[in-house]
Amino acid sequence: MASSITAPLERQFGQVPGLKQMTSSSSMGSSLITLQFSLDLSIDVAEQEVQAAINAASNFLPRDLPNPPVYSKINPADAPVLTFALTSQTLPLTKVEDFADTRLAQKISQLSGVGLVSISGGQKPAVRIQANPMALSRYGLGLEDLRAAIVAENVNQAKGHLRRT
Repeated sequence: MASSITAPLERQFGQVPGLKQMTSSSSMGSSLITLQFSLDLSIDVAEQEVQAAINAASNFLPRDLPNPPVYSKINPADAPVLTFALTSQTLPLTKVEDFADTRLAQKISQLSGVGLVSISGGQKPAVRIQANPMALSRYGLGLEDLRAAIVAENVNQAKGHLRRT
């Protein structure tokens, strides 16, 4: 995240006029960059400059990003006005998180006056691959070829390991 997503965005944001301070943090699958502008700069002008910087950075970001970078005009010192905790007796946590992300957060973010909606916690679905070495060898491939193909197609890079069974 830090080198492939955060760094290109920071390079572009660093050129925005009126930028007073920039902080960032990257973690599994997400990056948060906070920009603070001088008080004499119109927030609307700053917003246009930030969008232009995101557009300029898009050439340097991975082509297969699941979602494009987005920004929100907020005061990071503000405390959340509303916090939801979602659980379900019948749905797995991955489905609850998907609902929160695709439906609930989308609807709340469209309400007038809402500056930022963020989702935290939950479980992101993982893909487990059970390879058949005999079938791979018939195609002239080995487990290392499979691993390399998975790494090449995954923007977050492989987090697990291959185990022969």
